Amino acid sequence: MGSDDSPFDDVSAGRDYLRVLLTAVCVVAVVLAAATLPILSPGGTQSPMESLVPLPQENPFGSAGGASTGGSGGQLGALNPGSQTSVGGSLDSGDSPYRSQDTEPHFTVTSSEPAYWRTGAYETYTGTGWDGRADPQAYEGPMAVAGMADTRVEYEVRLSKSATALPTVWRPRSVSRDDVMVTEYGAVTSERPLPAGTTYSATSVTPPDDPEVLQTSDRDYPDGIESRYTGVPASTSAQVGPFTDRLTEDSDSPYETAATIEQWLEANKNYSLNVSQSPEDDVASEFIFQMDEGYCEYFATSMVVMLRSQDIPARYVVGYSTGERTGQNEYTVRGMNAHAWVEVYFEGVGWVQFDPTPGRERLESEQQAMENSSQEYSAAESGSPDEEFAVGTPADEARTEAPTGGAEQESGSEGTETGDSETGDSGDGRTVSQSGEFVIELNRTATPGAAVAATVTRDGAPVEGATVSFNGEPVGTTGPDGTVAGTVPYEDELTITVDPPGDEDLLAVPSVPRDSDRAFAVAGPQSQGSTNASYELNTSASVSVTGEQVTGGEVTVTATVDGVPVRDGAVVLDGDRVAATDRRGRAAVTLPTEPGNVTIAVERGAVSGNTTVVLERLSVATSPTLPLALPVAGQTVNATMGGAPVANATVAVGGEPAARTGATGLATVGLPLASGTTIAVSKYGQTATTTVGGLLVNAAGVVLALGILLAGTFVGARRRNVTPGTVGAWVRAGRELAVSALVGAAVALDDLLGRLRTRANLTAGALRDLLAGRRSPAALLDAFRAWLDARLSAAEDAASTAVAAVFATEPGGDAETPAARVTIREAWTRFLTHVSLRRYRTRTPGEIATHAIERDGLPPAAVRTVRDAFRAVEYGRRDPQEHVAAVEDAIRRIEAQATDDADDATEGRP
Repeated sequence: MGSDDSPFDDVSAGRDYLRVLLTAVCVVAVVLAAATLPILSPGGTQSPMESLVPLPQENPFGSAGGASTGGSGGQLGALNPGSQTSVGGSLDSGDSPYRSQDTEPHFTVTSSEPAYWRTGAYETYTGTGWDGRADPQAYEGPMAVAGMADTRVEYEVRLSKSATALPTVWRPRSVSRDDVMVTEYGAVTSERPLPAGTTYSATSVTPPDDPEVLQTSDRDYPDGIESRYTGVPASTSAQVGPFTDRLTEDSDSPYETAATIEQWLEANKNYSLNVSQSPEDDVASEFIFQMDEGYCEYFATSMVVMLRSQDIPARYVVGYSTGERTGQNEYTVRGMNAHAWVEVYFEGVGWVQFDPTPGRERLESEQQAMENSSQEYSAAESGSPDEEFAVGTPADEARTEAPTGGAEQESGSEGTETGDSETGDSGDGRTVSQSGEFVIELNRTATPGAAVAATVTRDGAPVEGATVSFNGEPVGTTGPDGTVAGTVPYEDELTITVDPPGDEDLLAVPSVPRDSDRAFAVAGPQSQGSTNASYELNTSASVSVTGEQVTGGEVTVTATVDGVPVRDGAVVLDGDRVAATDRRGRAAVTLPTEPGNVTIAVERGAVSGNTTVVLERLSVATSPTLPLALPVAGQTVNATMGGAPVANATVAVGGEPAARTGATGLATVGLPLASGTTIAVSKYGQTATTTVGGLLVNAAGVVLALGILLAGTFVGARRRNVTPGTVGAWVRAGRELAVSALVGAAVALDDLLGRLRTRANLTAGALRDLLAGRRSPAALLDAFRAWLDARLSAAEDAASTAVAAVFATEPGGDAETPAARVTIREAWTRFLTHVSLRRYRTRTPGEIATHAIERDGLPPAAVRTVRDAFRAVEYGRRDPQEHVAAVEDAIRRIEAQATDDADDATEGRP
């Protein structure tokens, strides 16, 4: 049987047809799914296109609480921190995400404020790592926020990797998902891995990080906090405790202790990812005493242990640093941003973030990683209270103001000479005043409201029983060590008066040597006068405001003088007393409901201070989603206060709530079918409105424009003799062209895949021949050139075929119709070359023919034949095949006539 009659040809052709058809159907399904599913799918689901591509199974764990013993806390690192984690490791091992230089995004955040993105925390230090076992509870709506509140942060997160821990800002208040859990450490987790493409929104309320506020917190910790977060192994405490005692001996508050430890780590340890080997026994002890460099895990672990050795509650926290700002309020967070830091508990405030890892060096390392991947990078962060840094920021400029405490203050409270007394600073924070044979020594700088201990000595020996008064008010009698405690009054000057003991035996003191000349100074009867020492006091109070500074907002006012709280001070709001400060110098105040500048002052005695709070006015702007605002069309609403976006504001259209603004302050609403409407935005007790008018006028204009367009189209169609049948033919042709294009794309794709597979096999064979010496490089190059020439020739042939395919056979026509059309159009073009009209493109075929007969003298019958044939082709009145022979004869006669006329003109014949 010959090949032309093989029965397998039909089967093969049928299979090819089915394969092409299946490919076309798949392409259609992909396009439709990508176009429609984003509209129908609810928030927090995987994107349609991502669901079509298998994602790598990066998370082998079925639960967020799964134990992990590696430095990463799990294969997803900070997106799956686990309940246990080790600290440290070599760079070559690659098991810790916290020294990763991976530039691939892990998630993106749109946030009203930059922040650290927290995923987990740990309680128990084991010496080689951390344990944070906790039973998460189901999330059941907005969570209570313990402690002081400062800034509200609204943000939206889109995961680029699968995760069991949802990045949030500390302290999370609410999340938009109801299938998550919350641990006792405030981490938001999921029992099952959430896929890449998952989105969610959340609201957090950050604690204050103002040093003036944190300075006022003392050590009166809740029992549950102190017992759980101050423990370290005994062997660690024995090593780290004495060293930290000496390091922080001059710190007067937990904040000063934390700041001192943080600054010591930043100044004495270098940041490096190239740690040669991980500690085998005690991470904190080895890093503090033996190692010179490390990365975030080492810094954070060491700071937590040092703080706990001072009985200050602290815990180890993991997550991500801010990341790179890649748009308005948008941050791209990559694998290299995985980070560990510290949270310190402050009485009355709550857990506050500290980051002891040198920020500038860490950002430079991230920048280098981006440059290695040929990407630009720019980032800035705020890791600890009163600290900001960016790439290229000098280390000594990272902290805008070094923390200062009572022993370090130099605020004008040095003593002044009064009468026969001489007062000065001993150099170690103690103030010494000498009058005659008595010396008065204070244990700290005299500051209004500060508790001080005054020690009275004579010739180096303590004086017992002396009565000490502050500004005329007795504070007590010196004890055996010559010391008495008192509180510095809220005055502009402190005068300490020492009345000697009444025992005359103590007053009749023999002469004592005073100097090397053995001169004697006689201490006469001291009862004849008292010893006085005066100190000029700093009376300028620092007033800070914590909380959302908005109309009607609840804020906390804190007043201090050189870090000492102003207690029982009157809080005055625009001239009216509204509250009094507590023992920490704090008071709760409600701000006015009207926008404007508000002055808040704190006063007590001679001490006073004030600050100004600006209450911004809410504003709203709108813009249409279409070129014009039209009824039932969309309108974008932008809510701002002082230029900053206002998130979660209520948007009402025509008095009816319609939407809430997102993290960027934007919302899209639909306009009603009316001539105009009012759009109002409400937040913080304010309402801003704007009017969108002219909706029906705009709609009428659009309708009029469309009417004119349709009328023009109709008139043009009439002049061109376009009939409904012609339009239907155009529609059918367009539909079939689209189907043909789709099928052609599927065929081309199928063919391309086959060619690629074949070409890969041939290329591999050629390379094998080259390596085996069976083929020379010159021969291989000649073969490549021949293949390239063949491809170019094939491309030219394909282009010619594609042009011919445009003129496909219409339904009901025969196979010769496309060629007939081409013949008639070519004849019409040849005919136009003999017509003297300059602008024949604006004339109808009939007008052109009349001009050719009357003005150019062309044969009337031949011209009419060409004209009628062209009309048949253009307007689809008849099958053009019947005109082909007549047109060819007519065009020959026209060209013959034109040639004769040209010859006559050349020879001068009329």
